[in-house]
Amino acid sequence: MPSKKWQRLQQEAGVPFRRGRPQRPPAPAILVVTEGVVTEPTYLRELRRCLALKTLDLVIYPLGVGDPRKLAEKALGLKQGRKLAGRRHQLGISLPAGFDQIWIVFDTDVPAQHGRLHDGIAFAKANGIQCAHSTPCFEYWLLLHLDLTTAPMLVCAEAAARLAKELGKAYTKNGKDAEDLIRPLLAQLGHALTNAAQVRGHHDGAQTPFPANPSTEMDRLVLTIRDAASPAAETHLA
Repeated sequence: MPSKKWQRLQQEAGVPFRRGRPQRPPAPAILVVTEGVVTEPTYLRELRRCLALKTLDLVIYPLGVGDPRKLAEKALGLKQGRKLAGRRHQLGISLPAGFDQIWIVFDTDVPAQHGRLHDGIAFAKANGIQCAHSTPCFEYWLLLHLDLTTAPMLVCAEAAARLAKELGKAYTKNGKDAEDLIRPLLAQLGHALTNAAQVRGHHDGAQTPFPANPSTEMDRLVLTIRDAASPAAETHLA
């Protein structure tokens, strides 16, 4: 900002003084660790691109499949690594030395996960990590962009088949196919957010045992990401 002396000299010369635009606070730094290697990271990358949110870090950790505790431990290691890099001045000027929020993304239909789910979620929450899990799988979150249903889906294949039916074409986890699928789905993001909230209300009213089938917490993560971005960036999702 110009000094008061410079402002006075400008005023005496008849030059109007203009204050600079107020700076928007830095966007919150968000770390997301996902067990999925194709669909989930593709979705989150595309969302990040649409919102131009440079402070969203996405890490794929397939060794965490079936065990949210492993995902949480990986996230804690990344958090410590970022903090250490900050102390050593090894980060770029645009990178914060810590994360404001940490999330893990996983499905609940993995057989190896049985018996680990509650322990893993409890461990994550005890360490300040939030969980965006989907039952039976992430494909149910994708389905909610197109349709609202609370019909149980015991395995992911059922959710994938229902998604393919709504899409009117085959559904695959191929990387290029995932990009082609997700970009138009994001145009229906508002429907997905509304539908996910309605499903949660349905299970709350029915007192459905955890993990409610079907259900997802992906809407909570997406809202966190959307709220961290510039309001002007939301127009790219329409």
